[in-house]
Amino acid sequence: MTLTAGPLKTALTRASRDVMVSSQLEKLELWVRIVSGDDVLFEHAQGTSESPRVVVHASSVTWQEAFSLYPKPGYQSVGALYRLCPDFSIEAQPIDLMQALPTIELLLESARQIVHQTLAPLIQTDDLSQIRGEYLKTPQGWLYVESAGNPNLPAICMLHTAGADSRQWHGLMSMPEMLENWHMVAFDMPGHGRSALPDHTENWQWHLTQAFYSQTVNDFIQRRFKAPVILMGCSMGAAIGLELLANRSALFRAAILLETPYHSPGRRTPYLDHPKVHGARLAATWVASLLSPHSPLWRRKLATWIYSQGAPSVYDGDLAFYSDEFRASDHTATINTAATPLWLLTGDYDYSASPSETMRVAQEVKGSVFKEMKGFGHFPMTEDPERLYRLYLSDILSALLKK
Repeated sequence: MTLTAGPLKTALTRASRDVMVSSQLEKLELWVRIVSGDDVLFEHAQGTSESPRVVVHASSVTWQEAFSLYPKPGYQSVGALYRLCPDFSIEAQPIDLMQALPTIELLLESARQIVHQTLAPLIQTDDLSQIRGEYLKTPQGWLYVESAGNPNLPAICMLHTAGADSRQWHGLMSMPEMLENWHMVAFDMPGHGRSALPDHTENWQWHLTQAFYSQTVNDFIQRRFKAPVILMGCSMGAAIGLELLANRSALFRAAILLETPYHSPGRRTPYLDHPKVHGARLAATWVASLLSPHSPLWRRKLATWIYSQGAPSVYDGDLAFYSDEFRASDHTATINTAATPLWLLTGDYDYSASPSETMRVAQEVKGSVFKEMKGFGHFPMTEDPERLYRLYLSDILSALLKK
């Protein structure tokens, strides 16, 4: 499908009337303009002529790709385009862009659906009847723990991403194929989801360090399990996974790490916790740009919903570890895959922990297995658990059952 300026203008105008988009546009006291060369594709004029402006520029070729049904990696979102596409630019003051970004992302996603005449499904849920919740006391405080599957089966300990909680694993934890063979356990880090903040800490001042994170996982596993477990972590959970494998390997019989960074600077922004920016919407937008267009839309919405519920400072405080402190090279040389097999799986739409970054990790960890996952973003277990299991996890887990 060839998209000229005319159809794009029509789609964006119609998208701006969608209740989810219009309810935000009417509150946005900014002038927003989307431009393709000399053509103005969309303009939202709010406030006075002196109001701040946000102008989004791209070539017609770039917009053609961005509005395709399945944009290629780097074109799936404003966030991806802004970081990866050389002929895409935004004129705006940083705070104005952060105020407008959630609405602009919604506008473009809605317009893409209009162009391709696809319906946006409402949120769905997995069958959560097999998941059980409880609290476990640790030195870091009361941790909320979810589990699924027979406790007598081999155990998988699942670590969530920065700013999120154990709900990210519900897709896998409710899957019959997983329930048949595994006891799956996930917990919310302190101050995340339903876990309490550690005692004697200040509200809304979360700042995660590698030492605290490693000790928290260590103490949880020591108290919750009687034997070594399979570790499955994603993003921040994969990053700490490398540290744990290097320094606390006796806790694990194997590890499957998703979206493992080598070093991921630049993921932090002061606007995730800023009085002039809706932090919950920005957090959801910050991660939505990392999702794959191939993943079911309702699952992508679920991924962003989880992020919209994080407390102030939690997401950015986690990124202090993930984006600032963590470096894979501090750990790779001492990981022994002969004792603890390691699989590294990363989606091609992920620019936070890109396939090339994870490949660097694999090259330094002798004996590890790396696979680039086509059509996956930064949150594969949340955005497409069925396809993740079928294409990648099934063979790995089957091999581990035989050991």
